[in-house]
Amino acid sequence: MYVLAIESSGPLGGVGLLGPEEVHEVIVPLGPGRGEVLPELVREVLRRAKVGWDSISLIAVDVGPGSFTGLRVGLSLAKALAQVRGLPLVPVRQTEAVGLPLAEFWPGRVCVWIHDRRDYVYMGWVERERAGMEVVLPFPQALERVRERPGVLLAGTGAVRFAKEIKAQAENVVLAPALSSYPRPIVVAEIGQIRYTREGPGNLLALEPHYVQ
Repeated sequence: MYVLAIESSGPLGGVGLLGPEEVHEVIVPLGPGRGEVLPELVREVLRRAKVGWDSISLIAVDVGPGSFTGLRVGLSLAKALAQVRGLPLVPVRQTEAVGLPLAEFWPGRVCVWIHDRRDYVYMGWVERERAGMEVVLPFPQALERVRERPGVLLAGTGAVRFAKEIKAQAENVVLAPALSSYPRPIVVAEIGQIRYTREGPGNLLALEPHYVQ
């Protein structure tokens, strides 16, 4: 089974291909007007893997929360490919893509902050195999919530954005490495494959970006 994944929810994005015995991934900076590179990245990943569309069984896509434009571009491409190729499509949240790999080894609680705008973050708690729903909070209120719990590992683009303030105001909070704070396409593929096995495909026509607010 080959799973194609599209990631466009933040400043780094790309395409991943999860195969039975190998993985392929291309990650590039994304920003205004950069979403147009995603179709080319799909072609590049398939070329590297020497895999045709007849071998693809599933498409997974990050639906957010995250960049308003990035999410729409990535989801539109995923839905178009699923329709044209007759493939099932599975949504994955950015909180899951960032938090679930960290929760596999971290002994305490994992918290994901996704930078929204100015001083706001989307905040979600993650445990092994489960990511809670996000809430939108201003930075001071979000920081107070993580300070209340011992042994929190904080990750995500919001953690990167406010790293200096967190270190100064919350010494008990551990910051994940910056590279672990950006969702990887191949992780989106892995979560998507598990979700498809357990729950089946998403509703292609009803699938929308997960904006939270």
